[in-house]
Amino acid sequence: MITPSTPTPNTNRPLASERLKQGSIYTRKDLSAIYAIKDASLNNGIFRLKEYDSVWLFITEHKTSDRTPYVDSLEGDTLHMQGQRLGRTDALIKDHRLRGLELLVFYRKAKYEHPFAGFRYEGIFNYHSHTGSTPTSFVLNRSQATANEDFSHEIGRQLDNQGDFNPNDLRDARTRVLSSIVRRRGQPQFRKQLLEAYQGRCAVTACPLQQVLEAAHIHPYLGAETNVVSNGLLLRTDLHTLFDLGLWWINPVSLRIEISEVLMGGEYGSIEGRSLALPKNESEHPSRSALEFRRSAIANR
Repeated sequence: MITPSTPTPNTNRPLASERLKQGSIYTRKDLSAIYAIKDASLNNGIFRLKEYDSVWLFITEHKTSDRTPYVDSLEGDTLHMQGQRLGRTDALIKDHRLRGLELLVFYRKAKYEHPFAGFRYEGIFNYHSHTGSTPTSFVLNRSQATANEDFSHEIGRQLDNQGDFNPNDLRDARTRVLSSIVRRRGQPQFRKQLLEAYQGRCAVTACPLQQVLEAAHIHPYLGAETNVVSNGLLLRTDLHTLFDLGLWWINPVSLRIEISEVLMGGEYGSIEGRSLALPKNESEHPSRSALEFRRSAIANR
């Protein structure tokens, strides 16, 4: 069994992320006060916090004319950034897992996007790849835990904005519930195709109750071109959620299920090693390259 998780730090130092709130705005002065930092290198774009197993990445996409014109951008959960010109801190990024270090991203579009030149704390990111040198161009991905937290906050905000319960508005409430179910099940046509391909049964449990079967993407949804049967699985609602959270995945060679340690010993432990049910039409079988992409993405979190 593969356990795709970030290695546990090999020191007893704390993690700076435990004292930060994702989505909040922090200035360097704020951070200096919170962590009692007197090191002037806090003003650098890449800062190693000495008393913590943490590296801070301060990203300003549009630099002022007096700053080194590094090419940096944050697109959803992917950060493209350039390291320091001499590459002195490159190893902190490339080898952060081996060193037991977390990478924390503080981001702003421009210097004064936020009051007092603050940064938005984007959360924990993980190294994905790099190219070139002096400076090295890095690609980092937001950790799934951070992404889930960010998504949960947004859902909570939307629920808060719906206001108090109104017993006279049950029709509108039913509409919202049905809309939510439709969105969760996936695009109607994509789901219909998967229902036909998998003969109306969950690809893992063979559950035939269509009310709880959903269209899951193997490679994350990127528009209509990813809505093809070979990039999808028909899954029971709970398994779809766990799949999206990266708690189980499919071996692209054996097409057997592998699970995270989180699921071991619980009710979902029984799915480990189970063979995936396949459509009769071979062209509709799950794409092995898509399965490999997902497994690699989980392993790099």
